[in-house]
Amino acid sequence: MIISINGKITDEKQAKYPVTSEAFLFGFAVFETVRTYKGKVFRLDDHLARLYMSADVMGFKPKWTFKKVFAETSKALGKSKWKDAKIRIILTKKDLIIMIEQIKEKPAVMYKNGVKIVSFHGKRNIPYAKKLADAFCYLAKQHALSCGAYEALLVDPKTYVRECAYANIFWVNGNKVFSTNKEILFGITRETVVELAENCEFKGIKYKTLLSADEIFITQTTSGILPVVEIDGHKIGTGRPGTVTKSLMKKFEKLVRGK
Repeated sequence: MIISINGKITDEKQAKYPVTSEAFLFGFAVFETVRTYKGKVFRLDDHLARLYMSADVMGFKPKWTFKKVFAETSKALGKSKWKDAKIRIILTKKDLIIMIEQIKEKPAVMYKNGVKIVSFHGKRNIPYAKKLADAFCYLAKQHALSCGAYEALLVDPKTYVRECAYANIFWVNGNKVFSTNKEILFGITRETVVELAENCEFKGIKYKTLLSADEIFITQTTSGILPVVEIDGHKIGTGRPGTVTKSLMKKFEKLVRGK
Protein backbone atom coordinates (compact mmCIF):
# COMPACT_ATOMS: atom_id res chain seq x y z
CA MET A 1 0.00 0.00 0.00
CA ILE A 2 1.13 3.54 -0.79
CA ILE A 3 0.37 6.04 1.97
CA SER A 4 0.72 9.80 1.86
CA ILE A 5 0.21 11.87 5.02
CA ASN A 6 0.14 15.61 4.49
CA GLY A 7 2.12 15.30 1.28
CA LYS A 8 4.79 12.92 2.55
CA ILE A 9 4.91 9.38 1.19
CA THR A 10 5.55 6.90 3.97
CA ASP A 11 5.91 3.17 4.33
CA GLU A 12 2.73 1.39 5.44
CA LYS A 13 4.38 0.06 8.60
CA GLN A 14 5.80 3.49 9.46
CA ALA A 15 2.59 5.47 8.89
CA LYS A 16 1.47 7.26 12.06
CA TYR A 17 -1.49 9.38 13.06
CA PRO A 18 -2.22 10.83 16.55
CA VAL A 19 -4.72 8.87 18.65
CA THR A 20 -5.83 12.15 20.25
CA SER A 21 -7.15 13.52 16.96
CA GLU A 22 -10.86 14.08 16.32
CA ALA A 23 -10.60 11.76 13.35
CA PHE A 24 -9.44 8.88 15.54
CA LEU A 25 -11.55 9.60 18.63
CA PHE A 26 -14.82 10.53 16.92
CA GLY A 27 -14.39 9.63 13.28
CA PHE A 28 -14.74 13.35 12.54
CA ALA A 29 -13.41 13.35 9.00
CA VAL A 30 -14.71 12.87 5.48
CA PHE A 31 -13.40 10.58 2.79
CA GLU A 32 -13.72 9.39 -0.78
CA THR A 33 -12.99 6.07 -2.40
CA VAL A 34 -11.80 6.53 -5.96
CA ARG A 35 -10.47 4.01 -8.45
CA THR A 36 -8.45 3.81 -11.62
CA TYR A 37 -9.29 1.85 -14.75
CA LYS A 38 -6.30 0.90 -16.91
CA GLY A 39 -4.21 3.53 -15.14
CA LYS A 40 -6.72 6.37 -15.53
CA VAL A 41 -8.52 7.88 -12.53
CA PHE A 42 -12.29 7.78 -12.89
CA ARG A 43 -14.00 11.15 -12.30
CA LEU A 44 -11.53 12.44 -9.72
CA ASP A 45 -12.90 15.99 -9.98
CA ASP A 46 -16.39 14.76 -9.10
CA HIS A 47 -15.12 12.68 -6.19
CA LEU A 48 -13.22 15.65 -4.78
CA ALA A 49 -16.23 17.92 -5.24
CA ARG A 50 -18.26 15.47 -3.16
CA LEU A 51 -15.43 15.31 -0.61
CA TYR A 52 -15.68 19.06 -0.02
CA MET A 53 -19.47 18.92 -0.03
CA SER A 54 -19.24 16.30 2.73
CA ALA A 55 -16.91 18.56 4.72
CA ASP A 56 -19.40 21.41 4.32
CA VAL A 57 -22.27 19.20 5.52
CA MET A 58 -20.15 18.20 8.52
CA GLY A 59 -19.49 21.87 9.26
CA PHE A 60 -15.77 22.29 8.76
CA LYS A 61 -13.48 23.95 6.24
CA PRO A 62 -10.40 21.83 5.46
CA LYS A 63 -6.95 23.37 5.58
CA TRP A 64 -6.11 21.53 2.36
CA THR A 65 -7.59 23.12 -0.76
CA PHE A 66 -9.21 21.26 -3.65
CA LYS A 67 -6.24 22.09 -5.87
CA LYS A 68 -3.69 20.79 -3.37
CA VAL A 69 -5.64 17.58 -2.72
CA PHE A 70 -5.82 16.97 -6.47
CA ALA A 71 -2.08 17.54 -6.79
CA GLU A 72 -1.17 15.29 -3.85
CA THR A 73 -3.43 12.54 -5.11
CA SER A 74 -1.76 12.73 -8.51
CA LYS A 75 1.67 12.67 -6.88
CA ALA A 76 0.83 9.59 -4.82
CA LEU A 77 -0.59 7.87 -7.90
CA GLY A 78 2.70 8.49 -9.61
CA LYS A 79 4.22 6.00 -7.17
CA SER A 80 1.66 3.32 -8.05
CA LYS A 81 2.51 0.47 -10.38
CA TRP A 82 -1.07 -0.80 -10.51
CA LYS A 83 -3.27 -0.18 -13.55
CA ASP A 84 -6.41 -0.83 -11.51
CA ALA A 85 -6.02 0.78 -8.11
CA LYS A 86 -8.21 1.76 -5.18
CA ILE A 87 -7.59 5.21 -3.72
CA ARG A 88 -8.92 6.39 -0.37
CA ILE A 89 -8.68 10.10 0.36
CA ILE A 90 -9.33 11.19 3.96
CA LEU A 91 -9.71 14.84 4.86
CA THR A 92 -9.82 16.29 8.38
CA LYS A 93 -9.77 19.93 9.46
CA LYS A 94 -5.97 20.00 9.20
CA ASP A 95 -4.80 16.80 7.59
CA LEU A 96 -4.84 14.91 4.31
CA ILE A 97 -4.30 11.16 4.13
CA ILE A 98 -4.15 9.27 0.85
CA MET A 99 -3.95 5.47 0.65
CA ILE A 100 -3.50 3.56 -2.60
CA GLU A 101 -3.58 -0.20 -3.11
CA GLN A 102 -4.19 -2.66 -5.90
CA ILE A 103 -7.90 -3.16 -6.35
CA LYS A 104 -9.39 -6.61 -5.82
CA GLU A 105 -11.79 -7.06 -8.69
CA LYS A 106 -15.00 -8.94 -8.00
CA PRO A 107 -15.25 -12.45 -9.50
CA ALA A 108 -16.65 -12.46 -13.03
CA VAL A 109 -19.41 -14.85 -11.93
CA MET A 110 -20.95 -12.08 -9.80
CA TYR A 111 -21.50 -9.97 -12.90
CA LYS A 112 -22.69 -12.93 -14.96
CA ASN A 113 -25.10 -14.46 -12.44
CA GLY A 114 -25.86 -11.52 -10.14
CA VAL A 115 -25.65 -11.19 -6.36
CA LYS A 116 -27.91 -11.68 -3.35
CA ILE A 117 -28.63 -8.94 -0.83
CA VAL A 118 -30.53 -8.85 2.47
CA SER A 119 -32.49 -6.13 4.20
CA PHE A 120 -31.25 -4.22 7.24
CA HIS A 121 -33.55 -1.83 9.08
CA GLY A 122 -32.49 1.76 9.63
CA LYS A 123 -30.76 4.50 7.68
CA ARG A 124 -27.50 6.38 7.86
CA ASN A 125 -27.41 9.57 9.87
CA ILE A 126 -26.28 12.63 7.90
CA PRO A 127 -26.77 10.67 4.65
CA TYR A 128 -25.44 13.39 2.33
CA ALA A 129 -21.95 13.27 3.89
CA LYS A 130 -19.43 10.52 3.23
CA LYS A 131 -17.94 10.56 6.68
CA LEU A 132 -15.39 8.38 8.42
CA ALA A 133 -17.63 7.54 11.40
CA ASP A 134 -20.14 5.08 9.97
CA ALA A 135 -20.46 2.08 12.28
CA PHE A 136 -24.08 1.63 11.17
CA CYS A 137 -23.10 0.78 7.59
CA TYR A 138 -20.29 -1.43 8.80
CA LEU A 139 -22.69 -3.43 10.99
CA ALA A 140 -25.19 -3.67 8.12
CA LYS A 141 -22.51 -5.02 5.80
CA GLN A 142 -21.31 -7.53 8.39
CA HIS A 143 -24.91 -8.70 8.83
CA ALA A 144 -25.16 -9.24 5.08
CA LEU A 145 -21.93 -11.21 4.97
CA SER A 146 -23.05 -13.36 7.90
CA CYS A 147 -26.18 -14.21 5.89
CA GLY A 148 -24.11 -15.21 2.88
CA ALA A 149 -25.18 -12.11 0.95
CA TYR A 150 -23.12 -9.51 -0.86
CA GLU A 151 -24.73 -6.33 0.48
CA ALA A 152 -27.24 -4.95 2.97
CA LEU A 153 -30.30 -3.09 1.71
CA LEU A 154 -31.19 -0.24 4.08
CA VAL A 155 -34.91 -0.01 4.80
CA ASP A 156 -36.12 2.97 6.84
CA PRO A 157 -38.77 2.87 9.64
CA LYS A 158 -41.56 3.56 7.09
CA THR A 159 -40.24 0.63 4.95
CA TYR A 160 -38.92 2.91 2.21
CA VAL A 161 -35.77 1.68 0.53
CA ARG A 162 -32.92 4.19 0.66
CA GLU A 163 -29.63 2.69 -0.44
CA CYS A 164 -27.33 -0.15 0.45
CA ALA A 165 -24.65 -0.06 3.12
CA TYR A 166 -21.95 0.72 0.56
CA ALA A 167 -23.84 1.03 -2.71
CA ASN A 168 -26.68 2.84 -4.44
CA ILE A 169 -29.65 0.93 -5.80
CA PHE A 170 -31.67 1.04 -9.04
CA TRP A 171 -34.66 -0.92 -10.20
CA VAL A 172 -36.21 -1.53 -13.63
CA ASN A 173 -39.82 -1.97 -14.68
CA GLY A 174 -40.37 -2.53 -18.39
CA ASN A 175 -37.55 -0.56 -19.98
CA LYS A 176 -37.69 2.25 -17.44
CA VAL A 177 -34.89 2.73 -14.91
CA PHE A 178 -35.70 4.10 -11.46
CA SER A 179 -33.79 5.24 -8.40
CA THR A 180 -34.46 7.27 -5.29
CA ASN A 181 -32.84 10.63 -4.57
CA LYS A 182 -34.01 11.30 -1.02
CA GLU A 183 -31.74 10.99 2.00
CA ILE A 184 -29.01 9.03 0.23
CA LEU A 185 -25.36 9.51 -0.58
CA PHE A 186 -25.14 10.49 -4.23
CA GLY A 187 -22.59 8.03 -5.58
CA ILE A 188 -20.32 9.03 -8.45
CA THR A 189 -20.87 5.69 -10.19
CA ARG A 190 -24.60 6.20 -9.58
CA GLU A 191 -24.45 9.57 -11.34
CA THR A 192 -22.61 7.95 -14.24
CA VAL A 193 -25.33 5.31 -14.60
CA VAL A 194 -28.03 8.00 -14.48
CA GLU A 195 -26.28 9.67 -17.42
CA LEU A 196 -25.95 6.38 -19.31
CA ALA A 197 -29.56 5.38 -18.70
CA GLU A 198 -30.82 8.72 -20.08
CA ASN A 199 -34.41 8.00 -19.00
CA CYS A 200 -33.89 7.42 -15.27
CA GLU A 201 -36.80 8.49 -13.08
CA PHE A 202 -36.52 9.35 -9.38
CA LYS A 203 -39.14 8.22 -6.92
CA GLY A 204 -39.54 6.64 -3.53
CA ILE A 205 -40.23 2.94 -3.24
CA LYS A 206 -41.23 0.68 -0.38
CA TYR A 207 -39.57 -2.64 0.33
CA LYS A 208 -42.49 -4.86 -0.72
CA THR A 209 -42.95 -2.97 -3.98
CA LEU A 210 -39.25 -3.26 -4.78
CA LEU A 211 -39.48 -7.04 -4.61
CA SER A 212 -41.81 -7.04 -7.62
CA ALA A 213 -39.39 -5.09 -9.85
CA ASP A 214 -38.40 -6.67 -13.16
CA GLU A 215 -34.71 -6.02 -12.52
CA ILE A 216 -32.55 -4.58 -9.74
CA PHE A 217 -28.91 -3.57 -9.74
CA ILE A 218 -26.52 -1.73 -7.44
CA THR A 219 -23.65 0.62 -8.16
CA GLN A 220 -20.44 1.41 -6.30
CA THR A 221 -16.99 2.78 -7.05
CA THR A 222 -15.03 -0.44 -6.68
CA SER A 223 -17.48 -2.74 -8.50
CA GLY A 224 -19.26 -0.62 -11.10
CA ILE A 225 -22.67 -2.18 -11.79
CA LEU A 226 -23.72 -5.44 -10.12
CA PRO A 227 -27.04 -7.16 -10.92
CA VAL A 228 -29.18 -8.17 -7.91
CA VAL A 229 -31.11 -11.42 -8.41
CA GLU A 230 -32.34 -12.11 -4.89
CA ILE A 231 -33.41 -10.09 -1.83
CA ASP A 232 -34.03 -11.90 1.46
CA GLY A 233 -34.50 -15.16 -0.42
CA HIS A 234 -37.05 -13.61 -2.82
CA LYS A 235 -36.19 -14.03 -6.52
CA ILE A 236 -36.06 -10.79 -8.50
CA GLY A 237 -37.60 -11.05 -11.97
CA THR A 238 -36.37 -14.19 -13.67
CA GLY A 239 -33.64 -14.70 -11.10
CA ARG A 240 -31.03 -13.72 -13.69
CA PRO A 241 -29.50 -10.36 -14.69
CA GLY A 242 -32.01 -8.55 -16.90
CA THR A 243 -31.59 -7.08 -20.38
CA VAL A 244 -31.64 -3.43 -19.26
CA THR A 245 -29.07 -4.12 -16.54
CA LYS A 246 -26.78 -5.98 -18.94
CA SER A 247 -27.09 -3.18 -21.50
CA LEU A 248 -26.04 -0.59 -18.90
CA MET A 249 -23.18 -2.83 -17.78
CA LYS A 250 -21.87 -2.94 -21.36
CA LYS A 251 -22.17 0.84 -21.70
CA PHE A 252 -20.34 1.35 -18.42
CA GLU A 253 -17.52 -1.03 -19.36
CA LYS A 254 -17.11 0.73 -22.70
CA LEU A 255 -16.91 4.07 -20.91
CA VAL A 256 -14.31 3.06 -18.31
CA ARG A 257 -12.30 0.46 -20.20
CA GLY A 258 -13.04 1.18 -23.85
CA LYS A 259 -14.57 -2.27 -24.34
